[in-house]
Amino acid sequence: MSTRMALEEIGSSLNVERLKERLKKRFPDHNFDIPPEPDRTCKARAFCNSKDKPTYYDQEGNIYCGLRYKQADANDPYKWDWRECHALIKEADKQKEYWEQQEDIF
Repeated sequence: MSTRMALEEIGSSLNVERLKERLKKRFPDHNFDIPPEPDRTCKARAFCNSKDKPTYYDQEGNIYCGLRYKQADANDPYKWDWRECHALIKEADKQKEYWEQQEDIF
């Protein structure tokens, strides 16, 4: 049994409002109200094409890659960190269209 809980808006904090004002002063031409496009490029291409890769869904139904990979340091070849891919694999609208086409075929 899983329960879902809605999170509060993050914009209600005073520190976030101060950060927004500082960013607007530093980057006056950028519109921060428009959310950025999701990242669609996979960071671990050699492993991301496999069928057994871990995936996860967001609240809208989009599918993301959850693959972990080792990111090597540019200065030290023996130093590395674990990173996650988080690339958008399928959008919810395209996934719904695909399943509707499959139902029509069969």
